This record gives sequence, C-alpha cells and structure tokens, in this order.
Amino acid sequence: MTPNYEQIQDILSYVQSPYTPEDCHGMLCAMLIVNNSLQCKRWLDEICTQSEEGKSLDGDNHDTLCALYEHTKQELNDALLNFTLLIPEEHNSLSARVTSLKKWCDGFLFGLALAGVKDLTHVPEDSMEILQDITTISQASEDDEEDEMNEVAYSDIVEYVRMGVLLINEEMHPMNRHQTIQ
Repeated sequence: MTPNYEQIQDILSYVQSPYTPEDCHGMLCAMLIVNNSLQCKRWLDEICTQSEEGKSLDGDNHDTLCALYEHTKQELNDALLNFTLLIPEEHNSLSARVTSLKKWCDGFLFGLALAGVKDLTHVPEDSMEILQDITTISQASEDDEEDEMNEVAYSDIVEYVRMGVLLINEEMHPMNRHQTIQ
C-alpha cells in the first residue's frame, strides 16, 4: 500500500523531523533524479535527523517511509507517467494546497543540492527552464481568493510541475526504449 500524506506527516512529527511531507517528497524526487541508484537510507538519514527530544525511526515507520521511497522510484520511471506529488488532497483549502506545492518545490530544489548538483550548466535546456519555473513557483505569493479560476490555475501548475519533473528525469535517465505501453 502506498503511504498517504497524513501517514508521512504523522511519522515526521513522531521523529520530530524539521521537514514536511512535501519537503521530503520533493527532496526524494530530486535525489532520485540525480542518482537513480540512491539508497533509501541516504534519504532517511537526511529527513530524520535526530533532535534531542525526537524519537528514533522504529520498524513500522521505517517501513512506511521505505514504501514511499519505493513507490516514488517506481512512479518516476513509470512508462504510463503515473507520477504524483505528495501534497494535500482537494478537500484542503486552496491556500493550504498552494503553500504545500511551494514547499514541495523548495524540497525538490533542496534535494538537488543534497544530491550534489552545484552547477546547472550541463542541464538540458528544457530541464533548465522547468527548474527555473520550479524556483519561481517556490517563491510565488499566494492569492487568498478561492474561486474556480484559481482552482484551475492551481491544477494546471501542479500538472506542469508533475510533468516537468518527469521530463527532467527522462532527460537525466532516458527510459529503456524497449518498454511498451500496455
């Protein structure tokens, strides 16, 4: 079973991680894009930095985070493009979802840095444009007005980020061209 947002939030709170589920998923995606052989332990070591009061990551919580890692790794390389961002669902306010998307983008950019990306001069042009857009999204101001137009705009931006991440992954690690879509 794929862990959901609330499960990840509960685990991060339990271990007193300084990160949100959005941060963690964005970081994981970026780290996997840079290094598709990234071990789950490397990601866990980053997101579960132990505070004085924090509890250690126990078996069930460890397994849940590893399940998210495996699920994300599979989705990033799915021939049917079934990748999803780990952000709150539609029943949350638009403002909360926009904030979460911004955090996801921040986490993604931070994950690139954690993975050792210091120089973007070798990044393909399309990927560079998407990274610039992700940076802009992470810094965008929020419109508190919850209307249909803003909902549509939000959905479009989420889809753009989702497909942009898949494009960056593809440009960094081309899929096996022998795969067929069934």
